[in-house]
Amino acid sequence: MQIVILAAGQGKRLSLPSDELPKCLVPIIKDTPYLAYQFEGLKGSPFSKKIIVGGHGFRHLKGYLDRFNPLHAELVFNPDYQKGNLYSLLTAKEGLSEGFYIFNADHYYSPQNYRKIFVIDDGGDQTRAITIYCDRDRTLCDDDMKVRVSTDHRFEVMDKRLKTFAYGYVGVTCVPKGRAGAYWQALKETGEALGDAANVESVINRLAENGERIDIIDISGSWWTEIDTPEDLEKARCTILNHTPQGRIS
Repeated sequence: MQIVILAAGQGKRLSLPSDELPKCLVPIIKDTPYLAYQFEGLKGSPFSKKIIVGGHGFRHLKGYLDRFNPLHAELVFNPDYQKGNLYSLLTAKEGLSEGFYIFNADHYYSPQNYRKIFVIDDGGDQTRAITIYCDRDRTLCDDDMKVRVSTDHRFEVMDKRLKTFAYGYVGVTCVPKGRAGAYWQALKETGEALGDAANVESVINRLAENGERIDIIDISGSWWTEIDTPEDLEKARCTILNHTPQGRIS
């Protein structure tokens, strides 16, 4: 399996200390940026290739990775970073030759959740489905991505505007090798239909519309953090301090 970390966003809602600073580099505890914690969570995961897609504040991200890159990740630049994050994933496509996980650089999960997430062994088996990761722990707000399922618990749709739903999406998708062709075709169709508003979550809806099975893994029961707003950032700092001694990484 391979992994793509989407880190090209501008973080406009976060009120960053510098307009040029990528959201993933915002300091959490002292001078330790948020991305360093995600690196810590991913450490030891058996990925054959790791790709980070940068965009906004790219020189800052490159400078940081030149100094600290424990995953030995490859950095690529998305020139269309002001559009939806679908274009960031497209930037990484040429470097992907196996099944892959899609992560966001502004999310960090507990060790228990990383173990739940990395349970799919990729052997190209056509019976393995594209999988999204969700939880039931949160009270979801208007900006949270919600997931509705059918009465027989099959994925139906994912959208922030849903009024009835079963889960909240936690920002991780797994695409096994055997379903990568279907995924990229749905991504192409999504981009053509939605243009600059296209995002990777919309691809899941297109896949479902095309008859593709979407599996859901529930990671409820442990913490995870994201940093979309100043309130999120403060909550993330408190959560990391509560679960990581003095906010340190090894």
